[in-house]
Amino acid sequence: MDVFKLAFETIVVGLLAFVWLGVASYLFSPDFMADLLCRRLPAYAKDNQTFLSVGVLTVAYCLGSAILPIATQLLNDEHWPLPENAIRCQVFTQQQILLENVAFTAVPKHLSPADLKPVHCSYWAPVVEDGVAHGIWTFVLLWAPSPLVKQDHSATGDEAKKDRILTLFQLQESQLLNQGTDRAELLRQLHERIVVLRGAVFSGFLLSLISLFAFFAPVFGHPAHRVRTVCGTLLAIGFAVPALLNGYQDLLKGNIFDMPVLEGLVFAVVLFGAILVVRGVKTQLFLKKRYLLAVFFLALLAYGGWMSSEILYDQQVISSLATLKADSASPRH
Repeated sequence: MDVFKLAFETIVVGLLAFVWLGVASYLFSPDFMADLLCRRLPAYAKDNQTFLSVGVLTVAYCLGSAILPIATQLLNDEHWPLPENAIRCQVFTQQQILLENVAFTAVPKHLSPADLKPVHCSYWAPVVEDGVAHGIWTFVLLWAPSPLVKQDHSATGDEAKKDRILTLFQLQESQLLNQGTDRAELLRQLHERIVVLRGAVFSGFLLSLISLFAFFAPVFGHPAHRVRTVCGTLLAIGFAVPALLNGYQDLLKGNIFDMPVLEGLVFAVVLFGAILVVRGVKTQLFLKKRYLLAVFFLALLAYGGWMSSEILYDQQVISSLATLKADSASPRH
């Protein structure tokens, strides 16, 4: 049964990918997409509905299987404003503060509270706390490879503490999910929601990026607005440079768990957007601001749902384990 649930989540993520793939194809060749969707597919579907449905589900499953690991990498990238590990670290720290007066917490006895309380959980936290005094230079350094950034001892200590928290959380999560209880079933349902929302955030991010480039691209047969072209060019440079720097940094590390797949995909999308800005588009559909705002709203809605679900999931894991320890240690009559 769990296999079918996993397949369903993967297919949903793959179906969401059809949206931004279709928009990109329509922008590149609107005549071909209009002929395919309005004439060829309806005519083919009349006599081959079953075969077409199986084909769509198969392609969706393959797309979802490829997208899910990249979506996890996107939402757990250290340069993302609030990645998954940072959320988990903050939730764990706050939950332990709330459970300090409880005799049965989720912290092993061989670890002291100082080992699990980093100063900063997020890569961006020092910049946010220092305000905007550092300006653009701090923003550039955040995206630069590690040799350009001065590493201090406090940051290294925070990374070590965060690694302890994440390792401990994984052990607690595995311990709970392996139990056949109502708590474990609730955690599985929350995890399924998180998986789908990860794919939705990934698709929303790429769709927003493609729509933004289409908004700045000139339209054939209409006077080109130089301001739009300049903004589109700056947008392409602003995304391409960080993608190249981060990808180069990942290649230097040689870490198999952090391959520059995400950076390569973002660079490919940015390259596609740059071609649109230079080449132009044949449709004025994406010049309307309401469509662009609607795409941004849906992407932010998916991101907010993912973040809320991730926080709730982490809280449930930590509190459930503390409750189980309290129940097992309480005297039975």
